[in-house]
Amino acid sequence: MAPALARAIDRRKQLIDQRRSEAFRVFSGDSEGVPGVFIDVYGPGAAMMVYDGRTPRGFDAVRAAQATLETLKPLGVRAVYIKPFPKDRTKLGGGLPACATDPMPAAGEPLPEVILIREVDWQLEVRLFDGLSTGLFLDQRENRAALAQAIARRMAKAKLAAVSTSHSPPPTTIPPSVLNTFAYTCAFSVATAKAGAATTSVDVSGRYLDWGKRNFVHNGLDPALHRFAKMDTFEFFAYAQRKGLRYDLIILDPPSFASGSKKKGFKTFSSVADYSRLVLQARTLVNPGGAIFASTNTLELCRSIRPGQPIGLEREIVKGLGLPPGKAPRWLKLPAPPPDCSMERERFAARFFTV
Repeated sequence: MAPALARAIDRRKQLIDQRRSEAFRVFSGDSEGVPGVFIDVYGPGAAMMVYDGRTPRGFDAVRAAQATLETLKPLGVRAVYIKPFPKDRTKLGGGLPACATDPMPAAGEPLPEVILIREVDWQLEVRLFDGLSTGLFLDQRENRAALAQAIARRMAKAKLAAVSTSHSPPPTTIPPSVLNTFAYTCAFSVATAKAGAATTSVDVSGRYLDWGKRNFVHNGLDPALHRFAKMDTFEFFAYAQRKGLRYDLIILDPPSFASGSKKKGFKTFSSVADYSRLVLQARTLVNPGGAIFASTNTLELCRSIRPGQPIGLEREIVKGLGLPPGKAPRWLKLPAPPPDCSMERERFAARFFTV
């Protein structure tokens, strides 16, 4: 484990030396010698994801965590937490493996429940023993930065136009409006709000929206000046239509699958089955000249059926927009996958396009 991890660190030397972010993927085991093992660094801590049934025979996660800690110490890592992913999560009966919520790491010293890490120009709250996730998806780091830059450019253009058409003091520029669906802990909302946007964050989980509000506070942003809606995304789309709400940018970053709830009134969501419907309804809420950012980590949508064909996500976007065969929207440029995730190109995909 240690030699493979050392080589992985060396491949990321430029990223690490740039210090662009305190959170990054330091090891992608499927491509770097230890299948089924992925390691993410979050400032002083690291999370080791271990996928049952995919690791080499005889793999010992605790021993690997100890070796990982020794290798990552020069990067300032003081603890390694293990997050085991079983083949069939339904067998957990809604529970979690004990180590996923244990404050004591598999290796190193216990860390605080809440850690603030810097990503590009913002601070985000992560929790390394809060379950199988940490509160932040690292593969979207550069896309968050790209959308923040797009908002900043729009703000600058609007201010320039206001100055050039007025001989009196320029009026207050109306901030671009951003709708972030499946918002989770609102990292996309924070990034665009820092750039000047008025954001609306939608998620079915009040707990994660509260987490998102804390992320706003961590960045000196007043949550009261932004909107947080505890709703199913399709439910919010219907609400927005009734109220005549429109947005300059809509962010679609859904999970591959989400269970429905009769009690809460929302249906099961599947990216494979529902992504085109997501785009179809989102496009009706976009202001003229606005755009949609669409992302997925669903393998079927990250790949092409045949070489030379569009990936599944593009097909679903074209279908949702109602375009005829052979046509495509105006794609906007997104950054290349970040160097720490570049070996996992078929594990996630994103497109940015005008409507």
